Amino acid sequence: MRDIKKIIVHHTADVSNAPQFDKVNEYHKTLGFPRSLLGYYCGYHVLIEHSGEIRVARFFEEIGAHDKGEYMDSIGVGLAGNFDGKKPSLEQGRALGSLLAMLTAHYGLPDGAIEPHRIGDNTSCYGKMLSDAWAREITAAFRSGFFGNNNFSKI
Repeated sequence: MRDIKKIIVHHTADVSNAPQFDKVNEYHKTLGFPRSLLGYYCGYHVLIEHSGEIRVARFFEEIGAHDKGEYMDSIGVGLAGNFDGKKPSLEQGRALGSLLAMLTAHYGLPDGAIEPHRIGDNTSCYGKMLSDAWAREITAAFRSGFFGNNNFSKI
């Protein structure tokens, strides 16, 4: 069993509104990412499409391929889209909040263990439109029932 210490959130940096799981999987295959036990090359453990659909690429107990040097103790969550110019959809926010609330509870992680890929790396990932605290705020909002009030746009 892996000792999970953090959850690293990414964006695909792809501006397309079409589903992106298959595209990401093929791209990661060309980069030589290891094949998961589920048969995918996608380096993230999960990818959340614009629709909010959560696509699983790796078991959480598997080592990912999403942030070099941090694979052993982290879970990678990717969001379809490029958030250097726009924010994620309401559906993505709801799915992310739900997933992160479940993962932090399951692994006994504080919200501070949720971070964007850009922490410690030379990238804007998970996007310039989102603060470093955005994913933690989404998780807290989900837990508090904030999403039930359609207040997502305030975050």
